[in-house]
Amino acid sequence: MNDHPFTWPGHHPDEPTHRLIIAYLTIDIQRSPEDASELSQKISAVHSGQLPEWERIGNAYCLRLFPDYVEIEEDFAEEGGKPEKIPLTTFKMAVQSWLEHIAGQQNK
Repeated sequence: MNDHPFTWPGHHPDEPTHRLIIAYLTIDIQRSPEDASELSQKISAVHSGQLPEWERIGNAYCLRLFPDYVEIEEDFAEEGGKPEKIPLTTFKMAVQSWLEHIAGQQNK
């Protein structure tokens, strides 16, 4: 286990959407470099306009990527959750940092 908690530039631990990003990455992407890399590639494709949008239904969340923002919706309750909008740039920075974080853990 890494001694350093996961963060990214601009991360605010008390910000609910930042806690949601961490939960999403931890539960749905986990420590899979392949899934994290695919997510990073899809973010770039949507941001650049190569893809109009992209969706991933995971273990506990539904993620939707749009050119300017992402939506993360809890998908584990019977009634589902309310989608939370997060700026794409914030999410992209978190995913890039997650890739570095899990790579650092695998090298130990």
